[in-house]
Amino acid sequence: MIATSLYTYIAILIRNKLPIEKWFFPAFLIGILLPDIDTIIIFLNFLNINLYNHTFGHSIISALLIYLILLITYEIYKEKAYLNLANGIVSGMLLHIFLDILMSINLINIFWPLPFNAITIYNNVIIQYYLKTYINILFFLLFRYFFFYSIECIINNSNKKGYLIKILSLSMTIEIYIIILYAIFMVLDMKEISNLIFLIGYCFSILISYYTILSGWNSFNYLKNEKNKKGLFKKERELININ
Repeated sequence: MIATSLYTYIAILIRNKLPIEKWFFPAFLIGILLPDIDTIIIFLNFLNINLYNHTFGHSIISALLIYLILLITYEIYKEKAYLNLANGIVSGMLLHIFLDILMSINLINIFWPLPFNAITIYNNVIIQYYLKTYINILFFLLFRYFFFYSIECIINNSNKKGYLIKILSLSMTIEIYIIILYAIFMVLDMKEISNLIFLIGYCFSILISYYTILSGWNSFNYLKNEKNKKGLFKKERELININ
């Protein structure tokens, strides 16, 4: 299972517990998503590595290397925002790796590229195919929620990102079609096709998530008028119909 969308949902839930610093929260979101970049690269056949044997993206060594590079950038520019960027990205990456260790039944190379064995805390655990399917559908729904949450952030921060709202609204619709196709082929017991749909849908979802955070970076800063926000789901119909 690839639970990245669940991690973004957790990030949203704990948002008010995180440091209120420039760039920290969008950097934290990028860090939460960043480890699964290895899954995308593997899927695109850039590397000949087992899909479920996570490598460089899920490595503590990689996280520390990224942190070192960002700290050097901070030392060069002496701008605290770069330090917040470093802290946010690495905090998100480490949280993702930690949650994967707790939740994933697959092997994880947390010390890549050092010659240590991949680890898992679950031995000989097999999740039934249909249960895994239902969990995957939930993950797609959580990606859809993240897109909706992103629209909420853009609107509440009064950023001129109409094009991004349209992309996110379309992506929310595409998520529904992905779920429908995935469920249909699951019911038809066409596992190879349903697995392919899941991988394509996952790559689409996480790439849109990367694009959303980078394009709407400032929109993910803490909202100034949290008390005046309406419930997210009450505004959904209004938001997705914006032209």
